[in-house]
Amino acid sequence: MRIHFDNVNFSSRSGPNTFAGRLATVLTERGHEIVNYDEDHECVLVFIEPTRQWKKNTRVIQRLDGIWFKPSQFKTHNKLIKWTYENCDEVVWQSNFDKNMIVHHWGEKPGIVIPNGIEADKVEVTNSRLKKIRSMHDKVFVCSANWHRQKRLKENIEAYDILRNENENSCLIVMGSHPDHILNRHDIIYTDNIRHDLCLQVYSMSDAMLHLAWLDHCPNVVVEALSQECPVICTDSGGTSEIVKNSGFVIKEPIQYNFELTDYDEPYNLDLSSLSGLDVSKIVVDRELVDLQICADYYEKILAGPNYENLYISP
Repeated sequence: MRIHFDNVNFSSRSGPNTFAGRLATVLTERGHEIVNYDEDHECVLVFIEPTRQWKKNTRVIQRLDGIWFKPSQFKTHNKLIKWTYENCDEVVWQSNFDKNMIVHHWGEKPGIVIPNGIEADKVEVTNSRLKKIRSMHDKVFVCSANWHRQKRLKENIEAYDILRNENENSCLIVMGSHPDHILNRHDIIYTDNIRHDLCLQVYSMSDAMLHLAWLDHCPNVVVEALSQECPVICTDSGGTSEIVKNSGFVIKEPIQYNFELTDYDEPYNLDLSSLSGLDVSKIVVDRELVDLQICADYYEKILAGPNYENLYISP
């Protein structure tokens, strides 16, 4: 197939663009061509919304990682996303949470749920500073995001403090830009943004990730952590727990979200008491949950549509 990726910047490190690059690499390895808009192509994979009008007689798949659901943004920010949803051939939702939310607001649409994937073996920790941090602590915890209130950095640190009671010689590595809860403590290390290869090394050496974000969709940082056999502690809101499953520990939100429009930067307070006594070393991670080859199989199928049977699918 000749496939055009629309609304993608392969040089960007944002979640959708990072995943697009990984998927494009695998599809290219399988013999497909990723082409520009002005080149002939049979199908278009639109990430969220199109940047230009697609050509006639092309199959159009919209990949959605959620919609804007603050009341003040719902109509204005979703206008083109909704138009694409209504006019494309099929939709890829990142999670059942995303699908159920969008169907709730916009109605049924043909499509499939395909969680994000990553092609990464467990990496070796080679960075000298990371090796020193690991050697100095019995337990290392990590959290990562482009921080704002929805991501719950404050609660991540509170959860770490509960787990730290069981493992006093511990540290928490906080990766990502704009942390909104900064404590001047020797056991909390703020890194800002760091290179992707170093992120994987941090996950590889960590005993668990804390990702208590409210109503997150299918965060790439969680996919990356699981790929490094790092268990993930999350809540049952959004789509995160769908990819974590038994490869971590799930905390219940106090109120069930029913897809109403809401300000997601005002998350509920969490009861973290269930973390007391948790032994993260007993959690076994299933890396197949985030296997990019399996993910790419499904993308091949939906992009090809009726022509899928003529494609070679790797075992």
